[in-house]
Amino acid sequence: METISQSSLFIPITTTEMKNETCSSSSNLFPYDNIITKEIDTWKSYADCLRKQDIELFYKMLNSCYKYSPAITVQGKEYSTTSVLMSILLEHHKNLLYKTQIDNI
Repeated sequence: METISQSSLFIPITTTEMKNETCSSSSNLFPYDNIITKEIDTWKSYADCLRKQDIELFYKMLNSCYKYSPAITVQGKEYSTTSVLMSILLEHHKNLLYKTQIDNI
């Protein structure tokens, strides 16, 4: 008999507003998001050194990782930096492929 974990049924939150609302109401509902939130928090000092116009884009890029929270969770907190960076690369690659498909039409 195959067991389905609760995290595999999770539908990731994709907007910053919904994510902020979820975090403020209860971090216990989505414990795997806690890995991503903690990882994003570790990048705060880096973001503080960016130019003002780059800060919003930087956090938007990091927040895109919530789409991949089940995969990041499987890797665990000891690999959270690697998982977040791979999620960013995957999102960037998907956007490049999409742009290339549009340009070829």
